[in-house]
Amino acid sequence: MRTASRSRRDSAAGSTIGIWTVTLGGLVLVALLVAWLLGWFRFATDPRVLEIKAMQEAARQKMTASGGPQTMAEATAAMASMGEIRDKIEALPPNLRQQVERSGGSMFREAFRARIDEYLTAPPQQRLAVLDRQIDQEEMMRKAFEVGRGAMAALGGGGGTAGGGDSGAAKSGGNAPRGPRGSRTEEDRNKWRKSMIDRTTPEQRARYVEYRRAMEERREKRGLPAGPGR
Repeated sequence: MRTASRSRRDSAAGSTIGIWTVTLGGLVLVALLVAWLLGWFRFATDPRVLEIKAMQEAARQKMTASGGPQTMAEATAAMASMGEIRDKIEALPPNLRQQVERSGGSMFREAFRARIDEYLTAPPQQRLAVLDRQIDQEEMMRKAFEVGRGAMAALGGGGGTAGGGDSGAAKSGGNAPRGPRGSRTEEDRNKWRKSMIDRTTPEQRARYVEYRRAMEERREKRGLPAGPGR
C-alpha cells in the first residue's frame, strides 16, 4: 500500500514537472518568434548586410591597392561609392545598421593605420614625398566632396549638405558624390574620433601624434589649411 501511494505521488510530480517544462518551452518559443519578427535577431545574415559588407570590402581593397585616389576622377568615384554605401546603411533598420557600421569603422581605421605606417616606415629622405602624395589625395577627396555638395545644393538636395538624407539622394538622382556621415555635427565627429583613439594602444597613439604633427607641418608649409579630422 505504501509503495503504491508513493508511486502515485511520484507519477503526479513527474506529470507536473512535465507540464511546466512544456509550458516554459512554449513560452520560450513564442518569445523567440516575437524577437525574430521584430528583427532583434536573425538566423542568417541579412542579404542587405552582406551586400554592404561586400561593397565595403571592395572599397578597402581598392584603397589598399592604390593607397588612395590618383586623379580627380578616382576621387569623385570614391566619394560617390562612399555615399552609396552610406545611403544603403541609413536604409537599414537600427539592429542591422550597427553590424555594417562596425565593419565600416574597422575598415577606416585599417586604411588610416596603413597611411601612418607608409610614412613611418619610409626612409627619412622619402618621407616628404609620402606626405605630399597623401596631402594631394586628401585635397582631391575634399574637392570631390565639395563638388558633390554643390551639385546637390543646385538641385535642391537637402540644402547642400552632403550625406544629408534621402531627399538629397532622390532629387539628385543619386549621381552626385556624397561623403560618408556628412550631416554629423562637429560634436558627433569629435566623439567619433575620441572613440577611435580610445581603441588604440599607447604605442599606436604615439605613432598617430608623430604622423599628424609631420602632416600638419607639411600642410602649413604648402599654404594649406589643417587637414580633415583635426
